[in-house]
Amino acid sequence: MNRAFYDVLNNISEGITILNKDLEIVLWNKSMEYLTNRYYTEVINKNIYDVLSGMNKHYFKKSINNVLKNGYKMFFSAAMHKNIIFNKKVNIKISRIEKDNENFILIEFIDIINQYIRIEQLKKYINKLKVTTEKLKEKERTIHKLAYYDGLTGVANRMMFYKIGEDLCQKAKQENKILALMFIDIDKFKNINDTYGHKSGDNVLIRVADILKNNVRNNDIVCRFGGDEFLILLPLTSRQCNCESIASKIINSKDKTLELGNFKINISLSIGISYFPLDGENMDSIIFKADEAMYIAKKNGGNTYYSTKQDK
Repeated sequence: MNRAFYDVLNNISEGITILNKDLEIVLWNKSMEYLTNRYYTEVINKNIYDVLSGMNKHYFKKSINNVLKNGYKMFFSAAMHKNIIFNKKVNIKISRIEKDNENFILIEFIDIINQYIRIEQLKKYINKLKVTTEKLKEKERTIHKLAYYDGLTGVANRMMFYKIGEDLCQKAKQENKILALMFIDIDKFKNINDTYGHKSGDNVLIRVADILKNNVRNNDIVCRFGGDEFLILLPLTSRQCNCESIASKIINSKDKTLELGNFKINISLSIGISYFPLDGENMDSIIFKADEAMYIAKKNGGNTYYSTKQDK
């Protein structure tokens, strides 16, 4: 073998063995020494089947004979032939080379353990990336919730209400529909805070939000507008009586008694109802009209609703 050719093969990362036509080893590179723990001086000029007993099998012999005789190229996968040659994960390629009118067998032992390690590293990286992505999504959801939802009650806040409300107004105008708005105020809420404390007041606000959510339709929007004021937007209401029946359900809810320790708080609500576009051309105008209607409900003794329809 040419010395330069040998030096090249001796410095590549895969095991290289070259056999003559008698299947004697004429080249055994450094990587083969690493894979087998057998040095060049031990194996040179010896028969491959004596050196690597794992290859002394019918299908290997048949494959090598076909390569030598017909020039076929053979491949053995580490996945299908685990530890068949030695206790390492290797792919085996067998091919014929010609030099000076002589045929030689080239056997390449490709150690794929690093590929397995790299694949495992990639799997771990992908899993970490997935976890990181989920954490980022969770942070986005948290930021969105902080921006658009009330931190105490969990219902939409004023910013979310205006964001959705303006879009629904536009849609109602385009489709010639009616949009209803309820303005809800907790009767004598200041007295509740003064008598039972602000923590109890917070519990009342949470209970009211639950009452409202439990008595509206799936597509209605419940909002804490500020303090003890709540709004409900009822999109695309075609008949005014629809929202009045919902207001009646809220007023007559059985969940309006809140037990806190040794005392009970009876929750009373006043509701004003207005309509778009009958009572205004934008959100602020129908909120104003619903607020006025709510104060009429309060003047009527509270724990009731009043609709601008009654003024017409």
